[in-house]
Amino acid sequence: MKFTLATLLATAVAAAPAPSNLSFTMMSLRSASPVHFGSVNASGQKFYIGLEKPSSYCPTPPVPASSCPSGKYTSVTFGSGYSSLNVAVPGGQRIYIAPDGSLSYTQAHSAYIPPGSTQDGFILGPKNKDNGLRPITHKKGGFVACPAKKNVGPWKVYVGQPASKDVPSGCATDCLGFSNQAVEFTSEQFGAWQY
Repeated sequence: MKFTLATLLATAVAAAPAPSNLSFTMMSLRSASPVHFGSVNASGQKFYIGLEKPSSYCPTPPVPASSCPSGKYTSVTFGSGYSSLNVAVPGGQRIYIAPDGSLSYTQAHSAYIPPGSTQDGFILGPKNKDNGLRPITHKKGGFVACPAKKNVGPWKVYVGQPASKDVPSGCATDCLGFSNQAVEFTSEQFGAWQY
């Protein structure tokens, strides 16, 4: 499925009122590649490009269905060097880099992060005045997408160059570096109850 930048930006900035804190979806840019204009989505405590939508959940009941966010978008927020998923679940869900370099997030209702993980170092850059995008970088290295098998997604997201033993295809040369861009998310207050 192909998307244009205008289509993705229009989807991300629907006509709902903006939340009090800025939140963003993430979009991958790498010209002439399978990950160009890809949505970065949360699923199974990792991030992927090439999924139709994120894996999300809202506990109904006890939460009334009318209070559940749509869960159709992966929305993130940024603090001073750290990042979290934009969720309604009490305690939130923190984003971190696992020891294998994979971009990861905590399970709902748990603050557990594996030893050797990196929790800080995320940088949200200034807004591009031409297209409204903001670069997301990390002090540990660039963002990399690794396919399930050569040139076939979904593409698992890493920070820095992963080792072949840690990527889905078993070959790190199948991976592609990409520019991770933040698109302001105003469609809903939260991206999901939890991912």
